[in-house]
Amino acid sequence: MIKLGVIGCAGIATHQLNAVWKDNLFKLVAGADVRPGQLDLFREKFGMAHGYEDYRLLLREADVEAVMVCTPTYLHAEIVIAAAQAGKQIFCQKPMAMNSHDCYRMIKACRECGVRLQIGFVRRFDNDWGTMKGLIDSGVLGRPVLWRTVSGGPPPGSPFFMDRFEGGGPLIDGMVHNYDFASACFGQPVEVKSMPMKIHHTTTALDTGTVLVRFEHKDALMGSWSWGLPAGVRSSGCAEILGPNGVLFFPRSYDPAKAEGKYDPATQGAYLLELADGQSQVVPFKKKDMFREEMRHFADWVQNNTEPQVIGQDGLRATRIAELALNGGGLY
Repeated sequence: MIKLGVIGCAGIATHQLNAVWKDNLFKLVAGADVRPGQLDLFREKFGMAHGYEDYRLLLREADVEAVMVCTPTYLHAEIVIAAAQAGKQIFCQKPMAMNSHDCYRMIKACRECGVRLQIGFVRRFDNDWGTMKGLIDSGVLGRPVLWRTVSGGPPPGSPFFMDRFEGGGPLIDGMVHNYDFASACFGQPVEVKSMPMKIHHTTTALDTGTVLVRFEHKDALMGSWSWGLPAGVRSSGCAEILGPNGVLFFPRSYDPAKAEGKYDPATQGAYLLELADGQSQVVPFKKKDMFREEMRHFADWVQNNTEPQVIGQDGLRATRIAELALNGGGLY
């Protein structure tokens, strides 16, 4: 079992550990959180041996091989750099940092200290998103393609998400998953255009906006997201990929009657592919716990001294797209 330390013992860390705990891959030696109550919860839930209110004491005193950094985004850089200097292998939640300069500093520290860094882009480990990428790669839609996403709702519960300097709002914290996965599908980004705005008067972050990212082979990502709506209110959504041969509709983005009886909803999800001349195809995939697979991968590369599948350069690229999106766009 890998001797693990967790820095930031709240919701996402709990979710990730819950997903993999039954596999007995990690021993939670220590946790750090400025809130004593969170440390108590981790002691009760995961049998954590030591709790610290200062992560620097954890890195200095606790016998851990690896750490998970699950704090608010603005703290990632200082903690990852300190963990690298302490010789720990590192998993860092997304977004990697609030700006690309901090991402570069994190990558440099890990390289110089001889430790490895995995970024928490969990979609890379999911059958759902893998099915989407496989369909694009197959050429069934033709190329180039346009991936369109529209989403709107209230902000997440923790105040830092909507603080301009601590979380940055949906154009970085939410859409960074799309920036990363689009890059995995389409290659190098070349240009970003955006129209960020704020519609909720109580936030300091830009809570709403539309972002267009163009990639090296003319594929594009269009995302229109808002975290500026009042509690309990959500907009209608859209998630689809348009190509010269047709449209790929994401799960829950099409009339379910079109897929009825063609997959098992208990164990599978399904995309709907609509092509020329009325051709329609349901594309099922097996449901999978992507957080479990992500944590299993973390354990594997730490234990076997191999390279993570999602590295610092991936985090830097997605953060740079977000950085441009928050400032109206520009050439990548």
